[in-house]
Parts: sequence; C-alpha cells; structure tokens
Amino acid sequence: MKNWYRFRNWFLTLLGCELLLLVLCFFYARTIILEQLLFFALALFSVLVLSDLLLAWTLILSFGLGVIVLIAGVVFIPNSSVLLLLISFPTLLGILMKVRHYLLKMASKVQDQEDDAKSDYHSMINKQSESVLQSVLIHWSHEDLFFQINPREYNRMLVRIQEIIAQKLSYNDKLYYLSEGNFIILSHDSQISLQEFCLNNIVKDLEALHFHGKNGMQEIQFQLGYLVIDSQNKSKYQNYSDLVSYLKRQLETDIIVEY
Repeated sequence: MKNWYRFRNWFLTLLGCELLLLVLCFFYARTIILEQLLFFALALFSVLVLSDLLLAWTLILSFGLGVIVLIAGVVFIPNSSVLLLLISFPTLLGILMKVRHYLLKMASKVQDQEDDAKSDYHSMINKQSESVLQSVLIHWSHEDLFFQINPREYNRMLVRIQEIIAQKLSYNDKLYYLSEGNFIILSHDSQISLQEFCLNNIVKDLEALHFHGKNGMQEIQFQLGYLVIDSQNKSKYQNYSDLVSYLKRQLETDIIVEY
C-alpha cells in the first residue's frame, strides 16, 4: 500500500510539473513549447529503455551539457527560455525515475506488510503474560543496488526469499515483509533460540540463492537483528516502532563487525 501511495504522489507530481512547465513556456517562452514536449517524450522513452544506473548518468550528463551549451556557449534566446531549457529535461527525468521505481515495486508479488506486523505485534505484546516473544529481522544486504541492476530479478528474489523463510517456520510463527529487503519474524516459541535457528537453518539456505545480474550470477548476503521481549523489558518495547528501531540498530552493528 505504501508503494501505491508513493507512486500516486510522484505521478501527480509529474503531471503537475509538466503542466507548470507548459504554462511557464506559454507565458514566458512560447518559442520552446515544442522543445518542452519533446523533452517530456525523451524522458519517458529513457525510463522505459534504460537501467537505473544509466538513467542516473543521463540525468547528470544532461544537466552538465545543458550548462555548457546554454550558459557557457553563445545563445540568441531570452534568459527565461535558457532557464526552462536547462531545468526541464533533468527535472522530468528525475521525477519519472521515481515513478518508474515505485511502479516496479508495485509489480512485486511481495508487498509491504508493516501495517499487519504492527497490528499483530501490539496484539501479541498485550496478550503476553509470562511467556517470551522472540523477534528476528532478516535483511537482504545492499538490496537497493540489486534493484538498480535488475528490478524484475529483484522482485523474483523477494518471492524466493519469502518462500524459503516461510517454509522453515512453524505454524504459530508469523512472518512479515517490511519493505527495503527486511523480513520480520515474531514467535512465542521459547523452546529454541529463534536467532540460532535462523542463522543455522534459514540464512544458510538464503545465501545459497544467486542473483541473475547482467554480468552473470551474483551471491547475496543477509544480516540479522534479534530481540527477546520478556517481563523485564516488555514496557520498553510496547511500541512497534521501538522494536523495529532496535532490530535495525542490530543490523548496523553487524555491518561494523563485517567490514
């Protein structure tokens, strides 16, 4: 649902920006209205055929070349037209990159479940008496880079990751996807250490997966955050946001140790 809202907001921003640029051209630079429409078409074509990395370079180079040609060079058009020509393509391309990003996120079969996780966590923590509640956050390291390399393969990998984790858990364990490569597990089972179980059984299978990038197969890595909630620290983690913040800090500790 979050991806839908973000996609909608960026799409509306795109429409508003293009309308604003056309209005500015109509009142201050009518001679470049056609060029403005061509910039929009070119930006749209670019996001359809180029990868995120190439789009980033296109954005940088287009602005740099625009500065050189329109400002450093000799031009015979009004300053208002120069300014609009300079900012139009980079602005539209940047917004379209965001629209494309969230559109591809929406296409994934694995969608954000944070609202469900928050609701169930509060229910579990309020019903908890003397029993413990174990929580594990499994994070796909550098997932944003893999998304830039191949968004469709990234979405396929999310499905495989979710399937592997779900197959390893017991019936009473709860699994949720929290976006950005984060999966959280909540369990009332106190017979085993959920952290050790994940390290020895789940992460081992996950790291056997390979990402099919443009340059061949690439290994993927995962990091864990772990917390046991009992009668001693229950009051400290009444809020779901406090739990997630703590688990993500554990991931940061893993990064420091790893590197």
